[in-house]
This record gives sequence, structure tokens and C-alpha cells, in this order.
Amino acid sequence: MRPGLRGRCRAGTAIMRIEGLNAGFYEKLLTIWEKLNASLELDYILLNAMSYLEETLDAERSSIWELDEAGEELFFRVFSGGNSEIVEEIRLKIGEGVAGHTAKISAPVIIEDAEHSEFWSVKVDEKTHFQTKTILSVPLLFRDKVVGVVQLINKKNGGVFTGRDLRSVEMMCIPIATALVNAKLFKELEKTFMETALALADAIEKRDRYTAGHTRRVTRYSLWIADEMKLPSAEKKWLALSGILHDIGKIGIRDNILNKDGPLANDEFETMKQHTVFGAEIVQKIHSLKNVVDGILYHHEKMDGSGYPKGLKGEKIPLFARIIAVADTYDAMTTDRPYRKGLSHDAARDELQRMSGTQFDPEVVKAFLNRLEREVAVEN
Repeated sequence: MRPGLRGRCRAGTAIMRIEGLNAGFYEKLLTIWEKLNASLELDYILLNAMSYLEETLDAERSSIWELDEAGEELFFRVFSGGNSEIVEEIRLKIGEGVAGHTAKISAPVIIEDAEHSEFWSVKVDEKTHFQTKTILSVPLLFRDKVVGVVQLINKKNGGVFTGRDLRSVEMMCIPIATALVNAKLFKELEKTFMETALALADAIEKRDRYTAGHTRRVTRYSLWIADEMKLPSAEKKWLALSGILHDIGKIGIRDNILNKDGPLANDEFETMKQHTVFGAEIVQKIHSLKNVVDGILYHHEKMDGSGYPKGLKGEKIPLFARIIAVADTYDAMTTDRPYRKGLSHDAARDELQRMSGTQFDPEVVKAFLNRLEREVAVEN
């Protein structure tokens, strides 16, 4: 073992040129730096960064370990060349294994013979059925605090990792550490924002004694549909927020209409229909929420053009709105009202099928009913 060979992997350190590395290395490094600092969907870019290091340093495998929220255990953020589901369950305590030791001493380590190293842990090899021989292990530091560990595994052709290899990895660690911290901060902010939006939706629902839990159910059903339709994760986040805020405009509807014990009169219904417009007007004032406006404004449009507020038809209705329309209607049909009993699951399913193609997007209905049948089967 050769610990503490040189410096540490600190975010904020300037790029230094390493003797013997060509200009292509620096061009690639700068490209990766730019992508890491511009993206919040990190795992794909992190894998690319590690794949490039594998190729540059003639390593068989690589990984990035991240420190958990409690600062007590390391887990795999990305892992090349193996089954990610298998390694997801692996945890190393600080001081355990080479990665844990690297985090503990906050300094890089080169292991020339893993099997005979006092710091070696067989956990990963036992899970992956891979034989680790040599390791280059470098701490990820942000403001002098360990946030993770980068490792290169097995120098090809029986070689060992060198000081120059270490310096190459150190430079890649700089943007990786920053990106991990930024992503974690963004996730915390995102969670806080979602919780705030839910609290606002819950407060609005308290004005309407018949719709308790409606927002959360509609959001859950919408995400079921998104899963079935295989929407990207980024789109699902915006859809979830659209579902949470889809009825925010009801804050502008008078209580005597919102809480009426019977069906609405024509003029009252015309007033109620304005909640989609009110909601869109509220959200449009927040530039960062522009992606949720369509779901709020158009979730009462119908495929045949008979909906409101614009009378849009078919695929001119935004996808988020078509998804929320199905989720919203199913929940409304299966929820009790003072003037009617909620429909059974089977009856509501039949109604959605009957209105598929006229009121609802057939693909959305199909996706929802496929998932709903599985959920009902699990409950029973």
C-alpha cells in the first residue's frame, strides 16, 4: 500500500497539467467538467467520466462511492462492468475496506495486492464474483470534507497504478465532488419545494370538505400512468408537480359553489370551470414552474373537443393534461359525494373504457387500467 502519495481531491482546485498526458486528455476533462456542472441527472455522465478514466489508465473497472446522509457509510453511486442491482445493497462503514479506509484517512491509497492488504474487504467481490487485484482509491473532498471515494480497479496486463495515474484521477475528482454536493443540495431543495406545494394543496382542499386526499391520489395515479408509459424521470417530476397543483385555482372559487351539497347549476358550473384558468394564472407568475402550466390549464379538455377552457382536441391537448384528466376523473368517480355514492373500481374502470377516445386519450386509459389492475390484485 502507498497512502497519501500526493495532495487531495478538492473541489475548487485549478486544472494542472500532468507531464506526459496529451492535449486530448485536457479537452476531454474540460468537457466532462462542463457536463458535470451543468447536469442534475448525474449518473449517466458519471459513468462516462469513469469509463474515460478506465480507458486512459488501462483499468478493468471503476466506481464512485458516495457518503450517506449520516456520514457513516459509503454506498455505490455508480459502478462499471457489473450488475448495479447487486451492488446497490453493499455498504461500507468509514474505515471498512479500502474505500472506507480512504475516506477515514482522507488521502489517496494505491493497493498493489488487494488480497493481502490489511484494508481489503471481500464484500464486493463476493457479490459480483469479480477478482480485485490492484486498486487506486482517491477521496472526494468538498471544502475539506469527504463526500465519497473514486476507485479504479485492476491495472491491465498485470501492472500497478502509478503516481501519474493518481494525479489524473485527482483532477477528475474535482468536478465529481462538486457535482455530487450540488445534486444533493438540489434534491433537498426539490423535496422542500414538493412538500411546500403539497402543503398548499392540502390547505386548499380543507376548503372543500369532499375532496380530502384528492390531490395526493391524483398525483399517485398520474405517476402510475407515467411509469406505464415509460416517461423519463425528469418528466415524471414535472408531472408530479402538475398533479399536486392541478386544482390550485380552486382558491379563487367561492365557498358556496365549492362546498355545494348538490349538483351545480349551469351558472355555478361556468364559475367552477374558471379554476383551471385561475390556477394557470397563479403558476404562470413563477417562471421556474412553466412546465406545469399546461397540466393545470388543460386537464379538463376532452379528446373530442368538448372540454374546457379552450376546447382543444386530440393530441393538441398536452400530454400532462391528458394524464391528469384520467387520474382526476377516476378519483372523482370513486369518491363519495353528499349527493351520490362513489363508484366501485369495476364500474369506474368500465366508465373510463367507455369514454376512451372521446373524453380520454386511449393510450393513457390503457396505461392507467393496466397498472390499476395490478394494484387491485395486490390489495386483494
